[in-house]
Amino acid sequence: MSDPVVSVEGLSIDYVIGAGRFRAVSGVTLSVERGHVVGVVGETGCGKSTLAQAIPRLLPEPPATIGEGRILFQGQDLVQVPLWKMPRIRGTGINMIFQEPLNSLNPAFRIYDQLAEAIYIRRVREKSGAVTDPRAAQAYDYSRSQDPTASEALLRPVVPAGAAARVTRRAVERHGDLKPEVLEYLRLVRINDPETILDLYPHELSGGMRQRVMIAMALSEKPTLLIADEPTSALDVTIQAQVLTLMKELIEEVNTSILFISHDLGVIAETADELGVMYAGKLVEFGPVGELFEHPRHPYTKALLRAAPTRYKSQGPLSSIPGSVPNLSHPPSGCRFHPRCPLMKPNCRIAPGPGLETVRGGAANHTSACFYADAVEALP
Repeated sequence: MSDPVVSVEGLSIDYVIGAGRFRAVSGVTLSVERGHVVGVVGETGCGKSTLAQAIPRLLPEPPATIGEGRILFQGQDLVQVPLWKMPRIRGTGINMIFQEPLNSLNPAFRIYDQLAEAIYIRRVREKSGAVTDPRAAQAYDYSRSQDPTASEALLRPVVPAGAAARVTRRAVERHGDLKPEVLEYLRLVRINDPETILDLYPHELSGGMRQRVMIAMALSEKPTLLIADEPTSALDVTIQAQVLTLMKELIEEVNTSILFISHDLGVIAETADELGVMYAGKLVEFGPVGELFEHPRHPYTKALLRAAPTRYKSQGPLSSIPGSVPNLSHPPSGCRFHPRCPLMKPNCRIAPGPGLETVRGGAANHTSACFYADAVEALP
């Protein structure tokens, strides 16, 4: 097994709202190997997106705080990296595709401008090893930095947002050779006639086309890790299938790894190599996607699979999971799934669970956080 691209170790994330505090992610441990796609699934409110945004430190800090754990990426713990240094890691190191591209693309800039800026910043970093060109650095908001050292002063110029955009655009325009590479990345995401969209604004594109542009922007910075936070949930089924096929093909073409966040088991089955299942802020099962689908070893995973509509199911009402996801400000004692679990025993109300342990008879990396993992397959 090669060294993982990113390792999350015992990560816990708290939100402080008013006088209250609740733990949105609790002791999550997982890793993404090079060239692999790792999926994370769970119901709404289970902490998937919080985990995804915590890795590149995109959560608002405060109210979010990383209480415990480490995020190891390229030999450094991102939890210990000051926020004002994180933009040097984002983009070319860790990039993210969000659920709604219209909220992520800048409505005031044409498609060419936005792609060219991403490519320009990546070229600067390739030459220098960091964002040391002020024209590129000013594209980011370093004005919140509290670090007083003169050696990093270039990385945190205080420039109004509009002025920063104008500075960067002038820098991009001086590099007219960016157009061929912009077209190359648009073709990479299977846009057949990219010249026709270069001068368009995001609102002039369809949802599927905007998502392809977002993927092209992310890939143009050649990230080591790409985090996709439900990138297809806002698309219709036909476009969704095209985007998923595209992402699978691009793994080898651009040599990146993907952490894929979704609530759709069908999407994960088509995309991921390994799968993590989250419930109420905890990772309750992890393993190879095929084995986990065929032989789930946590009652929550089994319940999710039973509730998923498929064309192979016999006629009749869909199964559902009784109850609802607990309020994380007042989680249940013991195992958080026990109020909804068909295998619940008295000790489940008291003990929080065994933690992720390797299941008997499964792959080495198939783990479950259930005292009664061996009994799960016998559930109807």
